[in-house]
Amino acid sequence: MPGLPLTIRPAVPGDHDAVQALAGELTAGMPPWRPADGAATAAKSWVVDACRAADDDHVLLVATSAEEDVLGFAGASARRHFSGEREAYLGELVVAPGARRRGVGTLLVAAVEAWVRSRGLHRVTLDTGSANHWARELYARLGYAEEQVTLSRALP
Repeated sequence: MPGLPLTIRPAVPGDHDAVQALAGELTAGMPPWRPADGAATAAKSWVVDACRAADDDHVLLVATSAEEDVLGFAGASARRHFSGEREAYLGELVVAPGARRRGVGTLLVAAVEAWVRSRGLHRVTLDTGSANHWARELYARLGYAEEQVTLSRALP
């Protein structure tokens, strides 16, 4: 892995190719009954949108090595929950396979939370696949609690 220290910073256009190359990692934890190609297409679309949405209500952060290699990214946006509360949604969090289990995800989440606080918001929500055990362990360790459960059933 490239040398440390790593830096968390807002993405710049020169980072977009490396960020988009990691989009497929967002399909981790998808149930096997969902079409893999559809999930991959959706993930790519989310990341392309995150690369384009640079304004006060959206942020795309990258973790880079000392050599400026992109080790991971996080995309978040301010929104209003259906209950009326303003909050932030952590839409994407990816750590490159070779950089996992080294604190990159934790640092990216902390940077998103700092961005959220800087906007006067007090809650972050996110979604992840039920089988994405690594992500669920990370979020639980960071104090995130499960709020709702999505159920599905294939009909004969």
